[in-house]
Amino acid sequence: MNTKALLAASLLANAVLGYVAFKPRAVEPAPAAPVAAKDKPAAAAAARPAVKVVESTVTNTLVRRMNWESVESPDYKEYIANLRSVGCPEETIRDIIIADVNKLYDAKKKQARGVAKKFEYWKGGNPMAAMMGDSETMQKIRALDEEKNHVLRALGIEPDFKTAAAEMVNPLEQMFDFLPEGKKTQMVKLLTDMQTKMAKAMEGGQPDPETIAKAQKEMEAAVKQMLTPEEAMDFDLRMSMTANMMRMQLAGWDPDEKEFLEVFKLRKAFDDEFSPMTRGNESDAERQRRQAAEKQLKEQLKQAMGEQRYKDYELSQDWQFQQTLRNLRRAELGVTEARQVVEMKKLAEDQAGKLRNDPSLSHEDRTAALAAIQRETEGALKKVLGDKGWEAISRGNGTYWLNNLAPRPAPPAGTAQ
Repeated sequence: MNTKALLAASLLANAVLGYVAFKPRAVEPAPAAPVAAKDKPAAAAAARPAVKVVESTVTNTLVRRMNWESVESPDYKEYIANLRSVGCPEETIRDIIIADVNKLYDAKKKQARGVAKKFEYWKGGNPMAAMMGDSETMQKIRALDEEKNHVLRALGIEPDFKTAAAEMVNPLEQMFDFLPEGKKTQMVKLLTDMQTKMAKAMEGGQPDPETIAKAQKEMEAAVKQMLTPEEAMDFDLRMSMTANMMRMQLAGWDPDEKEFLEVFKLRKAFDDEFSPMTRGNESDAERQRRQAAEKQLKEQLKQAMGEQRYKDYELSQDWQFQQTLRNLRRAELGVTEARQVVEMKKLAEDQAGKLRNDPSLSHEDRTAALAAIQRETEGALKKVLGDKGWEAISRGNGTYWLNNLAPRPAPPAGTAQ
């Protein structure tokens, strides 16, 4: 995968998710009103917007006196009827009832979710998906949504799509669990501004790496001005380009929090000076300086992790290893088998390379030897992976390298090429 395109997608996803997750609700929540009196919170009536006593005098005669007590009812149907009897507009009635029902079911959903899970920024893959909740919890949430919609429809109110969308599980609430509410609001504006810049960079369907990198740096600089040093580090561990790329690239490395943090600090310092977005647009002097810094970074990483863990780290960034691991996981296999596949591939390709460069071999002998390597490697792979694993890596173009070990036999004479 092209690194710049991957970065662009990652950064755009951050901006869009930030905007969607924190944008204002379509309908502001009002205090809850229950379906039945026994469910009604004691504070519901007190929490409703205050309704002043209204007195209207015509020719010195009092014609109406109204307050919430005169229209409120523990039964929603009666409550709606009372609101209509005092001339409340249908649209306002709808908004009041929807807001009350939403508030009631928000509390039920919160109870179903339980204690919020900490954002595990050191986990590979897409941490957003992990925060959406386990399948059992999600089933409970869906059941509550269906129950809520049934209540509204029974009252003659069609559920509001915009409100439902705004109430979807918000993973960024957990991602920004380190921020106080006021700073979360400020973060909304920064992420929304970045989304606008990202959209401009994506005009024409082709991302402009330099514009995206500039937008990211501007956002990070603005963030650092409003956060404490500790909060700024937490932000970088969740939203920075370096952290996102580490999570997306390091399949199979599986660091713990401490190890991720050690590597992150070294890589972040390097990325701040040598952005991956600018690679390919460097002068000779800039390229040489980057290459020298990369060499130094590798030594620092080896020292921090140790020789074996560094090898695991390097392998995890190999796109062929990543693809192999994804395929094997469909067959309920994992990192150990993926490493064996990569090792067999390297061994087979090294042997084939030596045969191709051996001038003492005839064409026929070289072709036969290469075919033998191909057969032996395929047999070894099937033995290690089993039928299910072999089928998983054979799909698509997963074994292209194996097919390329030996030259294809020439077609019979007279056969169309």
